[in-house]
Amino acid sequence: MTTPCRDQPLPAFAELTAAQARGHACVSCGTLIGPGAVYRGVVFGHEGGLLLDADVWACGPSEGGP
Repeated sequence: MTTPCRDQPLPAFAELTAAQARGHACVSCGTLIGPGAVYRGVVFGHEGGLLLDADVWACGPSEGGP
């Protein structure tokens, strides 16, 4: 049995795609976010003195994900 997207550990900021960092794609599987998405929190990142934090979302309970 696979772990639902909403229960997967959060990746490092450098591992996020642009769509994931913008909240348009699931932070775990990369599919586009739809109704019922679950807010997962903030993935912290930086480049020099520039903060690059991202609010990330995961597939909802009805969308299995990996």
